[in-house]
Amino acid sequence: MAERSKLDIERYVNKFAETVARPDQPRLEQASVSLESALKGRALELWSNAAGHLFIVADEEDARRLGERRGIVYTAAELRRVTRISDPAIVLEIHEWKQKFDGRIRESGA
Repeated sequence: MAERSKLDIERYVNKFAETVARPDQPRLEQASVSLESALKGRALELWSNAAGHLFIVADEEDARRLGERRGIVYTAAELRRVTRISDPAIVLEIHEWKQKFDGRIRESGA
């Protein structure tokens, strides 16, 4: 179920990015719109059986402006990092830790 939820979120976010792209641009250019630019100033609210309630925003500035607990808010960069993980159990575990500690997901500085 977590795998399906992860895929549904990716598909939904991609569709959202296409929808908010400027309609007067050719289709090829719409595909190159970044998730950050599509989401800037907006919050995408999602519900998932596995992950529960969460928001996707463009960046840290939008996350702060949203005013929700950081544990349920994902920036576009965090979403990219999580969706690279192929094991749905690990994705769910990361989400649970993020919620528990109101955390942020970032690259390791090792």
